[in-house]
Amino acid sequence: MTLPNRLTVLRIILSPVFLLFFFIDTFLPISPLAAVSVVAVLFAAIELTDLLDGYFARKLDQTTDLGKVLDPFADSLSRLTYFLCFTFAGFMPIWVFVLILYRDLGVSFIRLLMAKRGVVMPARLSGKIKAVIYAAAGLAGVLFFFFLKSGLVPGMNAPLRMIVHVLLYAAGGVALWSLIDYSSALKLEKN
Repeated sequence: MTLPNRLTVLRIILSPVFLLFFFIDTFLPISPLAAVSVVAVLFAAIELTDLLDGYFARKLDQTTDLGKVLDPFADSLSRLTYFLCFTFAGFMPIWVFVLILYRDLGVSFIRLLMAKRGVVMPARLSGKIKAVIYAAAGLAGVLFFFFLKSGLVPGMNAPLRMIVHVLLYAAGGVALWSLIDYSSALKLEKN
């Protein structure tokens, strides 16, 4: 297995670990500060492996068909994991999560249809912009969760909550745009 694909698999493995540590202090006697610190490190590792797998795939000329399928799956799994956590924690509106979920399921379905036609669908510009917005929203959400649970800087909670909501709404909007964009690619391929 290539280095980029190993990094992608690592992202898949880290996703349920993120979920576990996000809620660990609710069922184990662990310090909230310790739990949110691990969550922050896991978030950083997930996003870093996302950056590095693509970088190394291009730099080492190790782009594979497996990687083209595995990477979007790992992206969806990791980001849906932390957005689900944010929703259960009460600071991500359910409708934003649903838009993101529908986008990811829709694009996965479109990729399957294209694969059936023998076409491996590459990432589109809307998908790349979506990834940046999702990462920013994820970072803001993790920071908000960190300040909320740790109690270190209580004055940060209100302004950070506003930033988180703006970025989460942006994530919902870009999810909808990206789904429409990928859907139009399917229509173009038909012609």
